[in-house]
Amino acid sequence: MPYWGAKPDQNDYAFDHVGAYIHRIKDQMMKGIATVLEKAYPEQSIVASLACLRAIGERFPKNLAVSFDEDDFLFAKKSFMEWYEKVKLKLPSKYRDAILEEANKEFALFEERILRVKNE
Repeated sequence: MPYWGAKPDQNDYAFDHVGAYIHRIKDQMMKGIATVLEKAYPEQSIVASLACLRAIGERFPKNLAVSFDEDDFLFAKKSFMEWYEKVKLKLPSKYRDAILEEANKEFALFEERILRVKNE
């Protein structure tokens, strides 16, 4: 990849810069997963991080593919479900079902817009 390019994803410097953002979000997500699973905190950080990665990945798919793959996605999804089972009774009842529904929507969007496109 050249140092210069017309678009942000067409030159080394910008490519690396976007990759650093992706890596930071992924790192924070993995730390958050460990914390919420260990302590059973009723926080929704997993899906928020995934939504951020999807938004970046829709614009910069090559950058996302370098640092976040299908195994990472499946780990995040499995971890969310594990977290949800641990904390669902701690969640306010009026939000409990909606949280799961929104998470499932985000998982479907990520699969459709990132994983399916990547695998084509």
